[in-house]
Parts: sequence; C-alpha cells; structure tokens
Amino acid sequence: MKIGVTLSGGFVKGVAHIGFLKALEEKGIVPSVVSGASAGAVVGLLYCAGFSPEEILEIAKTTKWRELAKPCLRGGFFKLSGLEAKLKELIGDITFNELKIPLTVTVINLKTLKVEFINYGKVIKPTVASCSVPPLFAPVKIGKNFYADGGIRNCLPAEAPKAYGCSLNICSNANTPSKKFNPNSILDVSLRASLAGILENQESRHRYCDIMVSYKFNYSQFDFSKVEEFFYEGYRKTLKAIEGFEKWL
Repeated sequence: MKIGVTLSGGFVKGVAHIGFLKALEEKGIVPSVVSGASAGAVVGLLYCAGFSPEEILEIAKTTKWRELAKPCLRGGFFKLSGLEAKLKELIGDITFNELKIPLTVTVINLKTLKVEFINYGKVIKPTVASCSVPPLFAPVKIGKNFYADGGIRNCLPAEAPKAYGCSLNICSNANTPSKKFNPNSILDVSLRASLAGILENQESRHRYCDIMVSYKFNYSQFDFSKVEEFFYEGYRKTLKAIEGFEKWL
C-alpha cells in the first residue's frame, strides 16, 4: 500500500509533526511520499533527507531560533537567510531527486498569486519560500519569480499524496484555534484573523485526508520554550488516532 503523509503549517507548533512521525515509525508506518507547507515543509524536508524524528527534535531543541531570521525591511521585516544556511549545513544544497522519500512543498507565486506544488530542482529555496509568510518574512526569489508561504492558500497540501497514487493519506494538522486570546492585543487579533483564513483553505482539503490528526495547544505558535510539549502532543495524539486503523496499515 502506498501511504502518503501531509504536514500542515503552524510555525513552532509544527514541531508536533515530529512527534507525529515518531508515532508512525513506532507502528511500522513508512510514508511513500510526503507533502508539506511552511513548518511542515521544513520537518518534511529533514525527514525525507534521512533524519530520524529524534534527530529532528534535537535540531529543534538546540537551534537558536532568532538566528534563522535576519533584519531585512525589503519585502518583509526579516528574511529567512539563517534558515536557508542552517538547512544547507544539515543536508547540503541537494535536489528533490536526491531525497530518500519524495517530497512536495507548496508556495505562492507572488506574480500569479497561484499555489505551486514544487517537487523538482533544488530543494532548500522552495522550502524556505514555503515558510516566508508576508509581511513578517521577505519572499524568496527562485528563477525569475518571487515566492511566499504556501500556507496562504494551501496550508494542508493533502492533494499531493493523492496525485502520487497513495491509497491512504495520513494528515498532521497543527493549526487549531485556541479558546484563549487577548482581544486588546494587535498581534493576537492579527494572528486570529490569519488563522481563520488558514482554517478555510485547510477545510477544503479534508476530503483528501483518510486519517486526520489535529492537536490542541494552550501555547502560542511563537512559544519557542514549548518545543518538547509540542512534540509530545503530536506523538500522543497520533498514537491514539491510528489505533483503529492499524489492521489496515
């Protein structure tokens, strides 16, 4: 059976995807293909390049997050040049074809405003572009075009594994609304409004998910001190979610 895995965006909450992959491995589930947006693209890239969930978690725990973004003020407040350098340090400037598991990442072409599914050529720039949510992060130039966060229009690219012919697609969703927010905080209100759009574009992809694992967090997506909590939430919820499906896997 061809099994696909889809990893949503979610910024630091995307660490839950690492726990998700750990749980799948413990049950002997190895994906045939992986698709991801934003944080899911980064986790997916490292996993498809051959890093174990434990190794990816260690990278998340030891990375100095503030070093991933540098002040820019051209197209965004920051640019993710540090993330690009970190990924090159970890896996080299490889192509999609050199990955151990096929990977597809989503980006937005800022000229056409259309979603593009990228699974060819060099892998790092499209992955960084998939994380470059405007106006926080500047877009990434690839060829003659500029690209931004794929999650703007497709934060759960579940159709990609189905296009590969996967009969089972297991989706990890780190974008769930918290009941807690501060209506007097400009940041909280902005993030809440942004999440509403993300949920809308994700819901249209639910029909491509055979198993959906969603997480409930009481922490902000910018809470870098809760990496391990995000990981274990992904791990626990995934083990529970696949219990009833084990006989089919």
